[in-house]
Amino acid sequence: MNTNQAFSAHPDSNTPPKTQYRFTKASRLLSPKDFQNVFANAEKFANRHWTLIVRPNQKSQARLGLAISKKQLQRAVWRNRIKRLAREAFRLHKNDLNGYDIVVLGRKGTQDVDNKTLQSSFLHLVRKIRKSDLKERMK
Repeated sequence: MNTNQAFSAHPDSNTPPKTQYRFTKASRLLSPKDFQNVFANAEKFANRHWTLIVRPNQKSQARLGLAISKKQLQRAVWRNRIKRLAREAFRLHKNDLNGYDIVVLGRKGTQDVDNKTLQSSFLHLVRKIRKSDLKERMK
């Protein structure tokens, strides 16, 4: 059996298309102007492991920016791991965050926490953002 055939979904199945979970360039905050716009007038959602700065945007999709500082996580390995986990969690839940620009900030001590805890912690913040009336308040 061909390995590509073994993992491909049947066309009649109810699985969402792979493009739905891609982390494209349009899903990123890229310019300093985009970051300044988010920091200028935003709401902060935080828990023990993550701090998310969130602002509604006028787009139909969510965008992610990462601001993991060397002051919070000294080693590049730690910063890269946290960024990788944040991108993955965002990628899987970006449909729940449509219409928001989000900047993820690093927190001290995050390097000592296991991946499963960090993922569930990020999901907790996604639920808090969805429950908030942030889009209505920021109009």
